[in-house]
Amino acid sequence: MKKTTWIRTMGTAAVSAAVAATCLITAGPANAATSGQFTLCSDGYFSSYAVFPYRHLSTKVVAPGTCSTLYFGGDGTEYVELYVAGSGQGIGGFTYQRGAGTGVSTTGNASSPGYYRW
Repeated sequence: MKKTTWIRTMGTAAVSAAVAATCLITAGPANAATSGQFTLCSDGYFSSYAVFPYRHLSTKVVAPGTCSTLYFGGDGTEYVELYVAGSGQGIGGFTYQRGAGTGVSTTGNASSPGYYRW
């Protein structure tokens, strides 16, 4: 490879890396919790749902690539459990502040599910 071609290639790569880094830094979080809301997104390869055992309430089944939001008013804590739709396999559970709201995304696949909060 000629030296001039190599320098152009490396310069283009450096500029591309800088632009990509700038986009990632300024993009910020894709999702943000909203006060009074509970949002469940199925970001994995399976449908999921959430259960609020103290309310005797659950979300609808959320298909992969979609989200569902419930609105809860007031303060206090809310306990929620996450499940794989169809099998009923438990994914996990947590408590959150209703006033602050929360979002959760299920990940992975039905045989190895997981979740993260946002």
